[in-house]
Amino acid sequence: MIMISEGRYSSEFLISEANGARSREKITLAKGQNLEAGTVIGKRSKAGSGASVTGAISGTTLTVTAVGSGTLAVGQILSGSGVTAGTMITALGTGNGGTGTYTVSEDQTAASTTITATGVSIEAFAINAANTGTIASVALSKGAKLGDYKAVIIEPGTNVGTFTLTDPDGLLVGTGVVATEFAMGGLTFTITDGATDFKAGEGFTISVLAGDGEYVAFDEDSVIGAEKAGGVLMDNVNATDAAQMAVIYARDCEVHGDELTWPATATAGEKAAAIAQLNTLGIIVR
Repeated sequence: MIMISEGRYSSEFLISEANGARSREKITLAKGQNLEAGTVIGKRSKAGSGASVTGAISGTTLTVTAVGSGTLAVGQILSGSGVTAGTMITALGTGNGGTGTYTVSEDQTAASTTITATGVSIEAFAINAANTGTIASVALSKGAKLGDYKAVIIEPGTNVGTFTLTDPDGLLVGTGVVATEFAMGGLTFTITDGATDFKAGEGFTISVLAGDGEYVAFDEDSVIGAEKAGGVLMDNVNATDAAQMAVIYARDCEVHGDELTWPATATAGEKAAAIAQLNTLGIIVR
């Protein structure tokens, strides 16, 4: 007997939507995916933690030949021997997080070297000239918000001190101690005292940089924004070789929960959390 497997049809998971096209949104589906209708997706709103790679730059093209760790993404700032300060990845070429080519913001020539890419920028504020204190090992985790965090010393001490961290919305994340790893609010970092102790009011701005804004399949383990459900893909879209325009249900609709597509690794609890996120958009999962 010949078995025929029938694929997904456009919007077959949909129960109802708002009048006109109010429930729908045109988006760009990122390269490297072949997704079926009903896939829950998220937006690459953040540039991610970064990567360490081996690569060279000619003109505005970065060619990566090896990846030591991490994942490259649009919006990350590059540093390395011979790399122009402030160089940023602005577009994908043949690469999609690993080896391959990328477009960068600054025209330059840099021989093959170790290049560090980061999705956060750090700026000290109100630091006295003699203070050599630093903030290091900054990494993103789930829940990090796009924008500027503020770490401010509130109780100085000899070779120690206490600081507060507020998020981009001005909300208190928590209190930390100098020279001890801090891990809350989607950030992990360590503030180290310098030769001169910190003073009250000194601190650092930690900016979580924006990603390219393209959409990918929801990923419960992502740190680039895809860990937040942002809609449901309307139709089958093959973006294996290049980014594609697509349409999602982004608000004010009802969908069949048993016809949605999730990552195979997503747990029941993670799906429930994502469904709650869809509910805040007016997407009701029945």
